[in-house]
Amino acid sequence: MDRGNNPLTRRKIFGLAAAAVFGLATPALASSAAEDYVLGIADQVMNLANKGKKGPALKSQFASLLNRYINLKGIADYALGPYVKQLPAGRRGEFYDLVNNYAAALFNYYAEDFRGNKLDIMSTTKQGKFTVIQSAITGGGGREQVKWRLVPSGGGFRVADVNVKGVWLTISMKDRFSKVLKASKGDFEPLFAELRAANTW
Repeated sequence: MDRGNNPLTRRKIFGLAAAAVFGLATPALASSAAEDYVLGIADQVMNLANKGKKGPALKSQFASLLNRYINLKGIADYALGPYVKQLPAGRRGEFYDLVNNYAAALFNYYAEDFRGNKLDIMSTTKQGKFTVIQSAITGGGGREQVKWRLVPSGGGFRVADVNVKGVWLTISMKDRFSKVLKASKGDFEPLFAELRAANTW
């Protein structure tokens, strides 16, 4: 597989730096619950990644995990930007399902980056309504930094965004989706086609 020339620009999504600042950070006063939440998610992500077998089965497991912990609908709406109002009402469910599959395919494709046996919490800060946790997955001789942005949800938390290799998932998706929709003059079919192509990864 040519990882560098794929039209979905996976490399761009997980491999480029993003210039984004989300408010001033201040130390979180009560971080243990948020950190425990992230540690629990990371343990499951590492367990899946450590299986070492990419493919439909692993992608399906990542999709289930993302559905439980990540606010993919919020990420998808943010990624559409001003085009969210143009998303056909009758196809919203299809779009959110495709975004979930797309995100799961990314995790599946880059499973090696999530392999490890320990998550170290480096810092926990508050940025407005968000709790941002800087962490690092260690193991196998490597150390992969992962940043998590959490939002309050039902007395607990939910992941609003994930940053791997210096790139926020929301920013990367918004950049790609906007380019596709701008080129198609608001026609969603090319975007749906790209999202469906994640099934071939």
